[in-house]
Amino acid sequence: MTISRTLIQTERTLKENIMYTLKLMTNISCLMILAGLVPAANAAQVNGKLQVKVNIGAACELKSGDKSVLDFGSLNNLNDKDHDEQTAASTGVEIQCSKGIAYKIGLGYGLNPSNSHRQMSNGGSFVSYDLYRDSARTLWWGRLIDTSSILSGVGNGVIQSYPVYGRIPKQATPATGAYSDTVSIEVSF
Repeated sequence: MTISRTLIQTERTLKENIMYTLKLMTNISCLMILAGLVPAANAAQVNGKLQVKVNIGAACELKSGDKSVLDFGSLNNLNDKDHDEQTAASTGVEIQCSKGIAYKIGLGYGLNPSNSHRQMSNGGSFVSYDLYRDSARTLWWGRLIDTSSILSGVGNGVIQSYPVYGRIPKQATPATGAYSDTVSIEVSF
C-alpha cells in the first residue's frame, strides 16, 4: 500500500502541479493581454475640430505722428512775393488704413487762425500761411467740416503718404524771430 499511496499522492501532487501551472499560465496570459491593452488604450486616436477665426475690423492709423514738419526756412522779406514750400513725402501726412476702407483727411486751422489764413506766431507777431493738397497750390487743405477742401482716399493696407504744400502769401514783414504753429491732422473713415 505504500507504493499505491505514494503513487496516489504523486498523482495528486502531479495533478495539483498541473492545475497550478495551468492557473498560473492563464493568469500570466491574462496579465500579458491586459498589459498589452493598456498601451493600446493610450495610443487610441480621437478626432475633433478646432475652429480658427479672425475679424479684420475697419481701422485707420496716422503713421506720421508728430514728425510732420513744414519748414519754410529763413526768410528776410515777405512783402516782395509768395514763398512756397512743401513737406518731404516722409514728413507729410502718412496714413495706413485697412484695405478697401474709404477715408478723409483734414488739416486744422492751427493755433492762431485768422479770417482767411492760418498764422504762425512769435509772441504778438504773426506770419500768415496756407496749406494745400496739390503742388500748384490751388486746392486749399481745410478741416473735415470743409468737405470740399479735404483729401480723400481708399486704404490698401500699407502706409500711404501725402505731402503738404505750404505758401506764405505776400504780406508785411513782421518782427524778426522764430515763428511756428501747430496744425491738427483729422482723419475720418
